[in-house]
Amino acid sequence: MKDHGMFRLAAIAAFCVLVAGCGGEPTPEIMAGVDGCASCGMVIDRVNEAAGWIEGGDFVPFCSPGCLLAEHDALRRSGQTPPEAVFLADYRDGTFAPAVETAFLLTDHVPTVMNARVVCFNSVMAAGDMRQHDDEIVTDWTGYRVLRGEPDTVIETVFGPGGMDPEVVTTNKGDIVLWRARSEGLEEDLTWAIKGYPEVEPAIVAATGAEIELRFMATRPGAGFPIESVSDGEPLGMIKVSGAHTADEAAQ
Repeated sequence: MKDHGMFRLAAIAAFCVLVAGCGGEPTPEIMAGVDGCASCGMVIDRVNEAAGWIEGGDFVPFCSPGCLLAEHDALRRSGQTPPEAVFLADYRDGTFAPAVETAFLLTDHVPTVMNARVVCFNSVMAAGDMRQHDDEIVTDWTGYRVLRGEPDTVIETVFGPGGMDPEVVTTNKGDIVLWRARSEGLEEDLTWAIKGYPEVEPAIVAATGAEIELRFMATRPGAGFPIESVSDGEPLGMIKVSGAHTADEAAQ
């Protein structure tokens, strides 16, 4: 009887491991050819390009990072908070890693599910090894959302001899910003930057008037971040970012 009881305890323990820790978070897992995408409904057969998140105690599968991002953006725009436990499959072997630990290779040179144009890896080194073309970009979860996500704010400005028009543009904290800019009446190219946002690389508007696009996430609120000429620091305009500075302020 003693041995039989020990066997039952061992069996129960093994079962608990199989169901993700007996009440713990479910293990990210997709059955190829069986599970369907929670966004487009397609049966998932290439697990190494799949993704998912944990919601309500269940692992919700997506056929690609693109479908997951579309649903993530839809939740965010509707005022809902997207799940934080997001997972992406490693392109090499299909094992899942948290989004914050994933390296994203943005590419137009690899055939991908739903034309997502991205493959994921559990290390930056692995993503770098896969990169073969100059136009391919290795980025992180935030960078993927910014570069491929649906923008919340679209800004359009013209840079001329008198500065930026309109002189002041606005967005909100947490927004993905798509900034379209061109020049008018400039004799030479203009390089400009957002003072106070060092993570946003300086942009160049050509004197030819060709339009450029700049994407970034408005992570810090402020009454006015100057838009400056990189060459001489001359103020050209300003961007205002509305939003709470602290969690306590946001709760009020």
